[in-house]
Amino acid sequence: MKTHVLISLLLISLSTSAQYSIDITPIDSNIYLYTSYGDVDNYKKIDANAVVVISGNDALLFDTPWDNAQATQIIAFIQDSLKKNILLSIITHAHVDRIGSIDALHKNNIPTFGYYRTAEEAPKHGHTKPEYLFYAIDTNFRCGSLDIVAYYPGAGHTVDNIVLYVPHKKFLYGGCFIKSGYSQTIGNIADADVAAWPESVKKMQQRFTNTGIETVIPGHGSWKSANAIENTLRLLEDKKERGY
Repeated sequence: MKTHVLISLLLISLSTSAQYSIDITPIDSNIYLYTSYGDVDNYKKIDANAVVVISGNDALLFDTPWDNAQATQIIAFIQDSLKKNILLSIITHAHVDRIGSIDALHKNNIPTFGYYRTAEEAPKHGHTKPEYLFYAIDTNFRCGSLDIVAYYPGAGHTVDNIVLYVPHKKFLYGGCFIKSGYSQTIGNIADADVAAWPESVKKMQQRFTNTGIETVIPGHGSWKSANAIENTLRLLEDKKERGY
């Protein structure tokens, strides 16, 4: 499937007393990419991509930053710079780079939503569950005039991973379920179902065939590649050939 990547308009860096500062890149007039950073074991400053969707007076967060300090930064950007009301956040799975600052959102009275399997997984990783759960594999949200689809394609990076899709924009937020087009490895598979992952990706492609996918945001790394989905499948095939 051919995808087209929109040109980044601006890079904004927000800094507080946190160890790391988030970076914010406008994708278009309705969508901002925000990248937060965290450390895992000996790996320092690992990037994690996430998204803010805005429409009218409202904003909707895809996932949370790594930590509460960086959550404070993105909340301030949305409320103080964009002057938008944050409706809610949708959590795409229960790892720290997606759910790590959920408590900061709750402290700021921002509702959090997640697939029911994410609520099951969150305590296993030491995280608070999303406040509100959905059980259907295909669930619709709305931000202003924009529809947002939360879709569970099946197990992959984790058993609970979902993707988020904005039909009007042909925009797919893959989270850690989708690798960057430049990735050379499949990454962290500690909680993955590597055998099921390829079929789950194909199910996702089929789900959005009619409306199409033009822009893909992977969970980590550059989004400026037109073959993130294809590269994910290639990396999984390579992993299969080498053995799970």
